[in-house]
This record gives sequence, structure tokens and C-alpha cells, in this order.
Amino acid sequence: MFKDGKLFGKINIVDLSVIIIIILLIVGATIKFGNFNSKTEETENQTIEYKLEIKNVRDYTLNALVSGDAVYDSQTGINIGTITDVEYTTAKTYEGLITGEIVLVENPYKCDIVLTIETPGTVETDAYYANKTIELKINSAKIIETKYTKTSGTISDIKVK
Repeated sequence: MFKDGKLFGKINIVDLSVIIIIILLIVGATIKFGNFNSKTEETENQTIEYKLEIKNVRDYTLNALVSGDAVYDSQTGINIGTITDVEYTTAKTYEGLITGEIVLVENPYKCDIVLTIETPGTVETDAYYANKTIELKINSAKIIETKYTKTSGTISDIKVK
């Protein structure tokens, strides 16, 4: 079978192993980077509107969130929309009384904010993407930045306009 380091006397074993490795690398790269996922169907750019709930923040943060300001993802710095509406209410927190009872009381120094944000994005079969890169999911935490502030909130609603 092996004669002078060659398989069947004709093919060098080292050359054969190098050829097999190259073929495996080509197949692996094709599977990894090829588009074989036919499950997701990407649509063209659409306008996505989502609501971000921000709880228990100071007045400074409320005043820094202005309709028309751009919103950026804090981790990547990618633009994820423009604020179209800012709604707020007085924050409510749980406090313990001397009697041991826990009650919900208003905190006049803090507020809860609901931001409405619009962004161009794509809608796939099971996901929404702001600017084709940042995935938006209901009940997911999102750290955002604007020109004047950085805060975190939870996405509460997503719809396509």
C-alpha cells in the first residue's frame, strides 16, 4: 500500500493531506459565510416605531430627552432612531412603613418616562432590526445615549408604521 512514502506508489501522503485540508477549509467557509438560511426573509427598509420605558430617573434626565433628538445604542454607538414623543409620570416606589407594611408611594423627585422612537429598519420573520444591525425585542433592556444623557430602559412595544 505505501511505497517510498507514497500512497499506492503514486500519490505523496503529505500532498494528499494538504489537499484534503484545503477542501475542508473551503467547505467550512462556504457553510459558515454562505447564505443557507432560507427561514428568514428580509424585507426592505420600513419605519419601525418602538416605545422605551425608563423608570425612576431624575428631572435632569427627563429634560435631556427632547423630541427630535437622535438616539444611539450605548454599546455600539449606532443610531437606533429619533425621539418622536416623550411622556412622563411621577415615579412610584415601594416603601416599608414602621408597621411592617409595604406601600406604593409617589416620589416627587423622580419620574418614569416613556419614549416613542422611530427608526428605519428591517422586519424579518421573527425579529425587528434598527438600521439593519441592532435587534429590537419586547421586554429587552436597552442602554441608550443622546446628545445630553445616557440611560437605560425596557422596550415595551414595537410596531411597523
